[in-house]
Amino acid sequence: MINYEDILSAKDRIDGYIIHTPLLRSPALDELLGCKVYLKAENLQHTGSFKLRGATNRLLILSNIEMKKGVVCASSGNHAQGVACAAQRLGIEATIVMPENCNKTKLEGVRRFGARTLLEGTMSSQREAKALQLVKEGKVLVHPYDDDFVRAGQGTIGIEILDDQPDMDIIVVPVGGGGLISGVSVAVKSIKPGVKVIGIEPSGASRYGISREMNRPVKLDHVDTIADGTRTDRANERSFELIEKYVDKLVSVTDQSIRLAMKECVSKGKIVAEPSSVMGIAAGIDKKLAVKKTDRVCFVITGGNNDLQLLSDVIMGGK
Repeated sequence: MINYEDILSAKDRIDGYIIHTPLLRSPALDELLGCKVYLKAENLQHTGSFKLRGATNRLLILSNIEMKKGVVCASSGNHAQGVACAAQRLGIEATIVMPENCNKTKLEGVRRFGARTLLEGTMSSQREAKALQLVKEGKVLVHPYDDDFVRAGQGTIGIEILDDQPDMDIIVVPVGGGGLISGVSVAVKSIKPGVKVIGIEPSGASRYGISREMNRPVKLDHVDTIADGTRTDRANERSFELIEKYVDKLVSVTDQSIRLAMKECVSKGKIVAEPSSVMGIAAGIDKKLAVKKTDRVCFVITGGNNDLQLLSDVIMGGK
């Protein structure tokens, strides 16, 4: 398992490659969410997502021999862009396996960074199998969440939040594969154990919530959610251990609530965020966070790489 020292090392390692993104106070959302709202704006990160942190930390520890082999990852989009960007910066060849139903904006982003793309199935297990095939052929795997260097890189967000606002009461984190909330929760609980960490999943892919109920990591037979960055069909064993140890609460939200949260983020918060990013806002709208008006609550906005047609439909009140 990762520890706080791993995250501090990652912070030093990736400094200069990533942006210390702003922690925005958003009073316009206070009444809607019932607390003092802060937004950790990872949508303003290079590549438009937090994923660049973990990908950069992982690639920077590769040996010269591994760099020459090239890297491969399986991702629905944001990790793909993070790996592609970091690889381009470091002169490493990257192959990205993405789902056939991937967000086209994210696909275009990956290709802009010069990576080779392969489209494989719609389930995370399908693209992971293809990536492992390429590993057998010599590529180095950069896993989106089952990698301690990736977890540690994502955990640097927790350090930045508490550096910018040491008196934070609650941090709300979207949950996909589990790497982000694993890293953030380790960092936050190491710095200030009294800060509550709440994880948010889509009801159509509630892997860790079900795993917590079952007391073991589970695999879902089917995932169905608008939040394309969270379409992972299994709970990762090591992330599950960290979530069980450090995360105070897990909550699920519906696609309908996610759509409303996207709209409110634009209209009230003046923030354009993708579906996966606003799940915490959705939970707040649904009054699932049990917050008080005096609580300082940070909502991690994980990315802003929207499918523009979907965004238009949501904002204009269509689909």
